[in-house]
Amino acid sequence: MQWSEVRTLYPDQFVYLEDLSSHVEDGQLHVEEVAIIRPLANARETWDAFKSAHDRRFIYHTSREQIVMDVVTKPLIRGLEP
Repeated sequence: MQWSEVRTLYPDQFVYLEDLSSHVEDGQLHVEEVAIIRPLANARETWDAFKSAHDRRFIYHTSREQIVMDVVTKPLIRGLEP
């Protein structure tokens, strides 16, 4: 589903989504197509969804015109020498 369709169905609220189609450009992830997991009605639902979000699943607010997020890379962790 396109983001514009999601915004029309669920105006001004948080939704729990899965990224189906995206690309990285200049250090930002641009999401074109999503699957709606569920709309989030209140802060408690949003927090619970946030805790379970992983891989390609995320929470976003429909007040935003586009889904664009900064890409954060995790640093490599090396073992300490004894």
